[in-house]
Amino acid sequence: MPSPSVTAPAANLTSGQFINVEKLHIAKMLTDVPNGTATYEPPISLGKILRKVDIKPKTSQAELFADGQSVDTAANTASYDLTFDTSALPLEYVAYLFGHKIDKGVMTANKDDVPPYFAVMFQSDKRNGKKRFTKFFKVQFVEPSESGNTKEENIKYDTPTISAKAIYRLSDGQSYAKADEEATGFIAETGTKWYESVERR
Repeated sequence: MPSPSVTAPAANLTSGQFINVEKLHIAKMLTDVPNGTATYEPPISLGKILRKVDIKPKTSQAELFADGQSVDTAANTASYDLTFDTSALPLEYVAYLFGHKIDKGVMTANKDDVPPYFAVMFQSDKRNGKKRFTKFFKVQFVEPSESGNTKEENIKYDTPTISAKAIYRLSDGQSYAKADEEATGFIAETGTKWYESVERR
C-alpha cells in the first residue's frame, strides 16, 4: 500500500527530455550526528568535466506468499551506486576525493587514508530549456581503475571514470533531493542557489 502522506499528482503532466548533464559540485561532509545535524564545507565546482552520470539504486525486495498466491511485497533501497564519467580529473581533485595528501604536485596514497564523505550536486538540462537539479547528501568515492594507450594514427581519449556509493545521513535519514523547474510549485530561487550550500533548496 502507498504511504498515506503521498498526495497524488495532477493528471497529464509533461516533462522535457534530458539532453545534457553538467555542473558537478562537491562539498565535504564535516559532521553527521545521529538525530542531530549534518554540516559541510562550502560546495566547490569541479569545472567542465562531467560527461555522464549513472545512478543505480541497491534495492532488495521480498514477496510473501499464502494460499498459493502472493499477498504482499516489501522493498528497501539500502544505498545508491553512482558512476561519473569525466573528461579529465586533476590530481588535486583525486587527492581531495580519496583523502590522500598532495604536496608540490606530488600525491601520496597511505594505507591509513580514509576517503571522506561528500555531498554531490549536478544538474540535467532539458531540450525545452528547463533543468532538473540533483543533490546526494552522503557520498563516498572509490579509487578508480586507470588505463593508458599509446598514441596511434587515430587519436583516442583516455577519460577517467569514478565510482561512488551514496547512503542515508544519520542526522535525518535523507539520501538525496531533486528539484525540477517544471514541477508544480517550483521556486526559481531554488535553482539559482542550488550550489551555494548543501542545505539550501
